[in-house]
Amino acid sequence: MEAGIELRWRNEFRENGDFRSPEDFDHFLGQRLRIHLRVRAHAHLNFYVEGQDVWLFGAERDKIIHNTATNLHQAYLDWRPGGSDQWSFRAGRQELSYGDERLVGAFGWDNVGRSFDAARLRYRTGAWVNDFFWSRLVDVPRGGAPHRPGNRDLYGNYLTWAPRESPGRVEFYGFFLRDGLRTVGERPLDAGQATRIFTLGFRRSYEPSTDWRYGFEHTWQFGHRGPDRHRAAMLVARGAYAWGGDYEPRVGLEYDFATGDDNRADGNSREFNNLFPTNHKFYGYADLLGLRNLHALRLSASVRLHPRLRVDADYHRFLLVARRGPWKNAGGRVLGLDPTGEAGRDLGQEVDLTFRVLLHSQLSFMAGYSVFLPGRFAARTRGPETHHFGYIQTMLRF
Repeated sequence: MEAGIELRWRNEFRENGDFRSPEDFDHFLGQRLRIHLRVRAHAHLNFYVEGQDVWLFGAERDKIIHNTATNLHQAYLDWRPGGSDQWSFRAGRQELSYGDERLVGAFGWDNVGRSFDAARLRYRTGAWVNDFFWSRLVDVPRGGAPHRPGNRDLYGNYLTWAPRESPGRVEFYGFFLRDGLRTVGERPLDAGQATRIFTLGFRRSYEPSTDWRYGFEHTWQFGHRGPDRHRAAMLVARGAYAWGGDYEPRVGLEYDFATGDDNRADGNSREFNNLFPTNHKFYGYADLLGLRNLHALRLSASVRLHPRLRVDADYHRFLLVARRGPWKNAGGRVLGLDPTGEAGRDLGQEVDLTFRVLLHSQLSFMAGYSVFLPGRFAARTRGPETHHFGYIQTMLRF
């Protein structure tokens, strides 16, 4: 039997959250407690249970608590039929994380996180691992909001080739999203329907501990967003160089692309749907962008100033793909829209500075500061003021 506790505090602040004068300042402390228990009931059967308790203190928009502050985050069984080394089965409430988590991830940065009620069958042979799964997103209402109508189901097959002796891996995947929420279409006479989107993609990465490293991912989507025909795509390309030695410096360059919709009245949906990502680490720590209608360029650098201290710096440049399409975050919330296209494509720039301190194997700290400088589109549709975001996080694990 194994038991464990994770306790996390994160103090966050935002200034000019609405991008407009007068300046506003929002601040809150998030606390998350997770307690897990793993029981080996049989040589071939394990049970895992993890509960969590989440509180927010001082947030102006979410004053005290999620109305399900105490909830069951994970509860599943792991079974290896006949003690097989190739086949395994997991069923119950669980986190799902694949690839870089750009499309399917546990969203651990969030105070509540993300889990699914799911069944997963895994087959492993040599360097190949093949996952088949069915899942339904666990809906955790926030700030007293009611449950969202319509279940969000995700079916998938994820195939990975990752030889033990190589730092490279290749992944092929297919997902089917069915969102039961009745979504209206672009044409006013079309009745609302459920969303059904197929996602097909592949990912190649090569990441040795030192020397050149790279990654590439390309994904296509087709199906229907409500009554509208859906066709979309995304592409990610990145390269970096890592040195060894005491300081372990690294530099990198990344480009991200996701299609947008320039005609919002023709019954054709072209904006890429980023599914259920762990978005925070890719498109700016201020969390103002998602992999939707986006050109993004990222320059990154990292150095270890002390055996227990690493510093990261990132510069982001953001542009819209479709100037008449919306600016959205990862959750799909519209932050800006100009149907005329006259505001252009320039969303803005962001600079992130992150400090990571590992004091002990059970105790770590993380702190960061981000500044978002609005471009022409953001200034005209949202506001011209500079957006500031900062945090200090403490993590304790036993």
